[in-house]
Amino acid sequence: MEATLAHPHQNYGVEAAEAFKNHVEAATGGELTINLVRHGALGGDREITDQLRLGELEFNLPGAGGIASIFPHAQVHSWPFLFTERSVFWELPQDPEYFQLTRDELLKESGDTMRLLALMENSIRHLYTTRGPIRTPDDLSEEAIKMRTQAVPLHQELFEALGAAQIVTVSAPERYSALQSGLIDGMEGGLSSAWDAGLMEVADYVSLTGHMYEYLWLVSNNAFYEGLSDEHRQAVDEAAIIAAATSNVISYQDDNAALEKMAEAGKEIYVPTADELSQWQDIAIPAAREFIEEEVPESYIEATMAALERTRERVAGSKSSTSN
Repeated sequence: MEATLAHPHQNYGVEAAEAFKNHVEAATGGELTINLVRHGALGGDREITDQLRLGELEFNLPGAGGIASIFPHAQVHSWPFLFTERSVFWELPQDPEYFQLTRDELLKESGDTMRLLALMENSIRHLYTTRGPIRTPDDLSEEAIKMRTQAVPLHQELFEALGAAQIVTVSAPERYSALQSGLIDGMEGGLSSAWDAGLMEVADYVSLTGHMYEYLWLVSNNAFYEGLSDEHRQAVDEAAIIAAATSNVISYQDDNAALEKMAEAGKEIYVPTADELSQWQDIAIPAAREFIEEEVPESYIEATMAALERTRERVAGSKSSTSN
C-alpha cells in the first residue's frame, strides 16, 4: 500500500516528513510506503487541503494558514503572546483532553474528512525590516513600514493595529524582490525561514518580538486512516509522535543557527526590553481578541485557555522537580 505526505520546504518540515516516512515503513515492514512531496508541487494551501479531503492525498503537514480556511479554531494558537516559552508551546498538544477535543472539532468542521495526528513547531515569529531598528509599535508608524504578512486575516489586522503604514500581501517567493524594490519595508516570520530564503541579504534589522508562535498540523484523510489495519494505524500514530519531536528539535536548532549567522553577517539584532514588549502586548493582545472571538467558538477558546493553564503548571512542576 502506498500513501503520499505533502510537507513544507523548510528544513524542519522536511526532516519531520522523513522521520514519519522512515518509521511507518520500518514498523510495517514496508507494507505501507510513504511518498514525500513538497508543498507547491501540488498547488496552494487550499488546493492541497481539498485534495486531502477528497482522498486524493493521504497526509498533509500544513501551517496555520493552510488549515484555518477549513478549521478557524486553529487561529486561537496564533493569538499574539499566547506563548512566552517553547516548553509550554511544545507541551500544550500533549494535554490528552485538549488534543482529543481538537481532533474531534477538526473532524466535525471538515465533514469527517480530516484527522489530526500531531501538532509540532512551525515557527516563532519575529520582525525583519530594511529600516530601523524597530523597538516599539511606534517605530512601525514613524518609519512608515510597509509590512508583508501572510494572507491570514488575523495577521493583517494585527499589524494594522500595531501601526504599519500599509499591509502588503505578496507570495513567499516574491518577498526578496519586494524588499529589494521597496514594495515592502518589513516582514515577519521565523528566523530560519528568513535566513534560508536569503531575505537577510536585503533586510538589515531584526527585532526579536516573539509575537506569535505557530504550529504545523500533521493531518490525514480520515477515511484512509480508518481503513488501515490496527497494526498500520499504530505505526502511523507512533510516526506522528516521532515527527513532532523531530520538528520541534530541528526548528529550535535551526533558529539558533540562523540567529548566529545573522549576527555574523552584521545584521542589527534588537531584543526588546520588558517595557517595550509590554507596549507590543498592550496593542496586539486586545486587537487579536476581537478577531478571534468572532472567528472561534467561545467553548474552544475557553478549552484552550484551560489546557494552557494546566500545561503551564505541568511545565513549572517539571522545572521545579529538575532544579530540586
